[in-house]
Amino acid sequence: MKRPPLSDAEFGEIAGLLHRTAGLAFDDTRRESLAYSVNERMRASGCVSVADYLRLLADPSGASERQALLDEVTIPETHFFRNPPQIRALRQHVLPELMRQAAAGRKLRIWSAGCSTGEEPYTIAMLVRELIPANAGWDVKIVATDISTRALDAAQAGRYRERSFVMTDPIDRQRFFVLDAESRSYVIRPEVRDLVEFRHHNLVADPPPFEPGAADLVLCRNVTIYFDRDTTKRLMTRMHSTLREGGYLFLGHAETLWQISTDFSLVSLGDAFLYRRQAEDGERRAVLPDRRTEDELRPTKADRRRGPVDRRRLALTRRKVEAPEPSALPVPPAARADMGRDPLVAVRSAVAEGRYDEAADLAAEVADATPLRSEAHYLQGLALGNLGRDPEALVVLRKAVYLDPSDGFAHFLLGGALERLGEHVAAARSYRAAAATLGERPGDAVAPELGGRSVRELAEVCEQLAARADTVSRGGRG
Repeated sequence: MKRPPLSDAEFGEIAGLLHRTAGLAFDDTRRESLAYSVNERMRASGCVSVADYLRLLADPSGASERQALLDEVTIPETHFFRNPPQIRALRQHVLPELMRQAAAGRKLRIWSAGCSTGEEPYTIAMLVRELIPANAGWDVKIVATDISTRALDAAQAGRYRERSFVMTDPIDRQRFFVLDAESRSYVIRPEVRDLVEFRHHNLVADPPPFEPGAADLVLCRNVTIYFDRDTTKRLMTRMHSTLREGGYLFLGHAETLWQISTDFSLVSLGDAFLYRRQAEDGERRAVLPDRRTEDELRPTKADRRRGPVDRRRLALTRRKVEAPEPSALPVPPAARADMGRDPLVAVRSAVAEGRYDEAADLAAEVADATPLRSEAHYLQGLALGNLGRDPEALVVLRKAVYLDPSDGFAHFLLGGALERLGEHVAAARSYRAAAATLGERPGDAVAPELGGRSVRELAEVCEQLAARADTVSRGGRG
């Protein structure tokens, strides 16, 4: 039997409890999702009304049920080697650099915060094992923490089915897992498992698992999207103090420290953006320059229309756009003249005329010349999506929303790519981000490249798509 939705008072009380205990922020766009989780727990606990369930949660003896509710609302969706650009940055740059720096003491400390069912810390352990054999005499500790006991139980079991390997090279699976033919699952090999220690941990209430300045690397990917701004600020302060000078912080593709923290330097490594606690020696390799003028720091009218963009990224983008590299592709004379003013004019023209192959190539060139210009990545993702090349579109659209979290159009396209690739929980999240950011624009504004829909229409569509993706992620249960 389908239960009625939560009343305003019920929603407020349960959302307030989750915020106080775990920092989780539930606004009205997530009311339906929270109601579903509450109904699941009411059924499991035998409560016949929300009022009964609220009394159970408030009871001093209700700690186990409060934990069960946390387990229910923190839905894990992850897989091994997730976010290929970040994995490449870890494999080719960050881990080798950290190991060179730690060669004398042969000691490495890594924190995977919000580790879910273990795919992230085990991925890091596999990357470490590629560089450091088990018998090399290194003291490596990867502490993986999560607030969900259900997720931690799965992580400690170390057994995974096919859905966890959508981005795993078959060679890596063969090297680091053993197939259990009876259960048709893959089991983590001991040399990987031994590097990881799992702990139950509340990022809001509990101290970090390492002493101040002890961690070389912190991964907190797709965690702060569940927090409000103030909670995220406090968390980033703690993570900054946990990292040593020169240590690295990885956030999710749609997360940014814009207006959150100025304690980290933004680093660009290949296709990945990450943060670093700057070394005292002032080393600037791969770190975006911070020698900005007042003019560079002052947002233009166009910047304000697009929403908040990290000013350090904005300054570098402007300097590069002033003298764009010439296109290697044949471009009509009129379009070439337009590119002298703004290289994206030709890209938009190609999109408008349905020349998506050309648009994708031109946008890629602009993105190469100005890698921190979010609109170039957005248009490239739009073109790739129209060509049916969703895995490639996913990479560039994630860059677009990372560089400009207020770009609702990019969030919308990202949600579509994720949904078509089967990542329904992430798709719902992107659709909701699209609806929220589109709500900050004039309702009658239009996006010609998205079929001429008005912003108001597109925001309504995004809400519907988010609800549909939620339903699919639950196996069709409504």
